[in-house]
Amino acid sequence: MTFLAAYLLAMALASVAFAQADSPEEKERKPFINKIMFVGNESFSDKELKGQMHTKEPSFFAIFRKPRLKRDYLLRDIGTLEAFYHTRGYFEAKVELLRLEYSEDGRFVDVLIKIEEGEATRVSSVSFRGNLLLDPWELRRDLMLEEGVPFNPSLLDSDIYRLKTKYFNEGRLAVSIRDSVRLSDHSAEIVYTIVPGPVIAIRGINIWGNQLTKMSIIENELTFKEGDAFRLNKLLDAQRNLYETGLFTEVQMIPEHLDTTMKQVDINVRVRERKSAYIEAGFGVGNILGSRVLAEWGDRNLFGLGRALRLKIEYSFGIFEDNELDFGKFEIRTRYYRYEGEFHQRRIWGKKVLLSLNAFYEKDATVDPITFRTIGLSLGTQRRVSRYTDLFASLSHERIKRESPEDPGVKSTTRVLTTMLSYDKRDFILNPRRGIYRSIRLQFAGGPLAGDNDFYTISGSIQRYLNKKGVVLALRGRVGFADAFGDSKDRGVPIENRYFAGGGNSVRGYPEAGLGPVADPVGAPSVFQGGTVIGGRVLLLTNAELRFPLPYLSRLRLTGAIFVDGGNVWSSLRSVRFRHFRLVVDEDDVIQQDYRYSVGFGIRYNTPVGPIRLDYGIPIKREPGMDQTGRIHISLGQIF
Repeated sequence: MTFLAAYLLAMALASVAFAQADSPEEKERKPFINKIMFVGNESFSDKELKGQMHTKEPSFFAIFRKPRLKRDYLLRDIGTLEAFYHTRGYFEAKVELLRLEYSEDGRFVDVLIKIEEGEATRVSSVSFRGNLLLDPWELRRDLMLEEGVPFNPSLLDSDIYRLKTKYFNEGRLAVSIRDSVRLSDHSAEIVYTIVPGPVIAIRGINIWGNQLTKMSIIENELTFKEGDAFRLNKLLDAQRNLYETGLFTEVQMIPEHLDTTMKQVDINVRVRERKSAYIEAGFGVGNILGSRVLAEWGDRNLFGLGRALRLKIEYSFGIFEDNELDFGKFEIRTRYYRYEGEFHQRRIWGKKVLLSLNAFYEKDATVDPITFRTIGLSLGTQRRVSRYTDLFASLSHERIKRESPEDPGVKSTTRVLTTMLSYDKRDFILNPRRGIYRSIRLQFAGGPLAGDNDFYTISGSIQRYLNKKGVVLALRGRVGFADAFGDSKDRGVPIENRYFAGGGNSVRGYPEAGLGPVADPVGAPSVFQGGTVIGGRVLLLTNAELRFPLPYLSRLRLTGAIFVDGGNVWSSLRSVRFRHFRLVVDEDDVIQQDYRYSVGFGIRYNTPVGPIRLDYGIPIKREPGMDQTGRIHISLGQIF
C-alpha cells in the first residue's frame, strides 16, 4: 500500500470515528475555542504547532469575533500536524485528538492534542560522486540538507537546483545531478552523482518585444555576447540592468535550443515596454511645505534611445499662520514653489554612467522670516560601483536672492561641487522593513570654482532596519559639519547651506527648523526664546522608531509607531559640551546648546508610494514659554 493510499484511508477512518462520537446535540452546537493544548511535543513549541493549524485560539483583542470549533477543520489540522512532523524528519510521528473539554455551560471548549514524536531521522552525511570540477566545500555551501539537520525529502529538489546553479555559473548548462538516499537507523546518507557536461557557448541572442526601444539600447545592457560561455549570473545581471532602465515592465532571459553535441545554446531576451510618455499630478499635506500640489509631464524613452525628459511644477502653501492648526489664524500663504526641467541619459560612450542635466527656479519661504529665490543649473553623474554601492557627483551654478525684513534683497552666486557615496541594502526604499543604508556626502563651493560663497560641508548618515515577525525597529544616526573659508570666512556659511533641526523629519515635538542658533532682529546673537533661527554649522541627529501592525486595522493598511528622537545644531564644534546631552534638565536651566529629546507615537497609512505619516511628538527638554503638550506632524513617507 502506498503512503498516499494509507494516508487517505487514515483520514477516512478518522472521519467515521468523529461522526460516530458526535451526538446530534454536539453537531448542532459550535462552542467557542478557549485553549489549544498539546501533550508530548518536545522538538517543536506549542506556538510553532499552532501556527500550522487553521483552528485558532482567541487572540487578546478578540472581543467580538471569537473563533468557534469546526470539527472538519480540526480534523484537517490533525493531518496537517502529522505531515508537518513527517516533512521534518519525524517519520514515525503520530498526532491524534486526545479529547475535547467543554465548559459547564457548553459555550467554550479546550482542545487537547496528543503527539508521539518518535525519533527524528537526521542527515548523517552529504557526499558527491563524479568529475566534480568544483570544490566539495563550495558545493556544500548553502545546502538546506546539511549534516545534522532532520531529513526532509521535499528539500532534495531545492538542493539539486542550488547545485545546478553553481554549475550554470561555470557555463555547464547541461549538468546532470541525481540524488540517492540511504535510510538506516534514523539516519540519512545523501549522495549526489554529478556529471558536469561540457561548457556551453552562446550561439545566438534574439531580442523580442521592443517596439519603441532601439535594439542597441537593449544590447548595451546585456552582460554577455555571442560566443561567450553561458553563465547564469551574467543573465541575471543583464536582466537587472534592463529593469533598472525603467523602460520595461517585464524582462525574461530564456535559454533555448540547447545542443550538447555542438555545445551551444540560444538566448531569447523577451521584454515588455512601459508606456513612454506620462502625465502625473498629485496633492499632499505636510508640516514643512504645508499643502502641496504638483504636476509632471515626462517621456522616459525619448525617440526610443533610453533618454528621459521631464518637466515638473510644484506649488506649496500654508493654510494657517505659523503652520499651526488654528482656525482663528486662517491664512493662505505661498511657502514654496519650484519649476524644474531635467534630462538624463543612462550611458555615456557605452559606459554605464548616468548623466543628468537639470535647470530650475524656486522660491523657498519655509524658514521664517527669510525667503530664498534661486535659479540654478546643474550637471550630474552617477555610477554604480557595486550591486549596493553608488557614487554620485554634480556641479551646480546657482543665483540666489535672499529677502528678509532687515535686508530686502541680497544676491550672490554659488558654484558647488557635490559628491556622495552611498551603500543601500534596504528591501524597499519607500518603506524599509529590513536592511541597512549608509552614506557620506561632501560639498565644496567657491575657491577655484569661483562664485561669491566659499564653504564646504561634510555629512554622514547610517540607517538600520531590524524585522522580527512584522515588527520593525528602525534606527538612524546623522552627523554634519560645515565651515567657510577664504573671502567668506567673516560672513560664514550661507544660511541656505547651514543645518537645521526640529520638526517632522528630525526631532518631532519641536517646531519645524526651530532648534539651534538664533539671532535677534538686528542680527546679533541673542537668547533663543523668541529669536530667529539662523541654522548651525554642526549637526547631530539620533532616531529610534518601532513600527508595528495594528490589530484589526492592518487590513485597512494602517500601522502604528512609537519613537524616541534626539538632535540639535550648534554654531561651532567648540559650542558642543558633554553636559548638553543630559536627559533631564530643569526648564529654567535649558539653554540653546542643549541636545533635545522627544518621545511620541504615530499612525501610518500605507500606500504604493510610501506611507502617509501622522505623528504626535512630545518634547522632553522644553524652554520657558514652550507649548507643554506636543505637536502633530503630517508627512508623506517614513521619517527615514
